[in-house]
Amino acid sequence: MNAKTALRERGLRVTAPRLGVLAALAEHPHADVETVAAATRAAVGKVSTQAVYDVLAALTEAGLVRRIEPAGSPTRYELRVGDNHHHLVCRICGSTVEIQGDHVENWASEVAK
Repeated sequence: MNAKTALRERGLRVTAPRLGVLAALAEHPHADVETVAAATRAAVGKVSTQAVYDVLAALTEAGLVRRIEPAGSPTRYELRVGDNHHHLVCRICGSTVEIQGDHVENWASEVAK
């Protein structure tokens, strides 16, 4: 499904900042706001950081974007929604990887107890 269709199906207007943010997240999975803002500006021109925050909030509420809040790291965003997976964030370089599987789910359940 393309970005315009996804926005319309969730009752959101199609705007350049929204399309820019979605494109930025497609290009930069697990991106923080600064990365999303820079990529959005490169794609669509002048967009304020506050506008990027507002777009991310609307897209998250609409279920198009997932907000990730790793401990000790800035909030990150991704397009992968609708499934249950986890993230590991390197404490040194900040890179993020996705992990999933039954063994991870079992481990996460044990840790949460």
